[in-house]
Amino acid sequence: MKKFTSLLFLLLSVVIATYPFAWMFLSSFKTNDEIYQPTLFLPADYKWDAFISLFNASYLPFLRIFSNSLVLSFGQAFLATLISAGAGFCLAKYKFLGRGLVLFLAIFLVLIPKQTLAVPTFDWISWLGWRGSLFSLLLPGAVSGIGVLFFLQVFRRFPQEWIDLARIEGMSPFRTYISLLPLVLPGLMTFFFLHFVLSFQEHLLPLLLLDDENMTLPLALATLKDSSHRIPESVGMAAATLSLVPILIMFSLVFGKMKTALREVILS
Repeated sequence: MKKFTSLLFLLLSVVIATYPFAWMFLSSFKTNDEIYQPTLFLPADYKWDAFISLFNASYLPFLRIFSNSLVLSFGQAFLATLISAGAGFCLAKYKFLGRGLVLFLAIFLVLIPKQTLAVPTFDWISWLGWRGSLFSLLLPGAVSGIGVLFFLQVFRRFPQEWIDLARIEGMSPFRTYISLLPLVLPGLMTFFFLHFVLSFQEHLLPLLLLDDENMTLPLALATLKDSSHRIPESVGMAAATLSLVPILIMFSLVFGKMKTALREVILS
């Protein structure tokens, strides 16, 4: 009886969690009148007009905008993972001048809201002459205070004797860091995935720094909400559904590989 109750509660939780996404996907086939009836779950007819209009760029260049978001999110996630892991390793295993300042700045970035840094970031990027291009978001997105603190705790778990042994063997700090990376592969993939998702959904900085040609997906979804109803609501639902595809693929790939990596580490 207890097992049946737990299974029933789990199924109910899955239904509640997936219902909004299922309603969003099915609404991409509905008319405006059907969408304005929230209790109507299934559409009267299944036509792919909304998806076809997106790929045909009937209302906006969706494929270019989609690729902009992918390139920007992958670039930010890769750079943030690379820089944060290196900084966390140095803070965890080495003492150097300015170590306390670096740690303070990492904590400072976590505590200060991103909205507070939006205007200084805008002025800095404008001074560099990068405003409008995707490159204007790569550098701000590559710095992550949470990432530095995350990898600081990850590398603190490694025995100091490993670092001392590497030093005795004549290995440089960089080579020691590279040799330890396979052991923190689950952490690297986890942080990469989380940063990718946050970057993919970022709205404030792209709104300030990018021009219309380099628009990202969150901004495009906002433009599809037309008060004059010139653009069917189903188009916005279709675009929102497609925006979930990279996240679902990343989730399945990253956590599948992370599970394999954890099993290999445990068995070794």
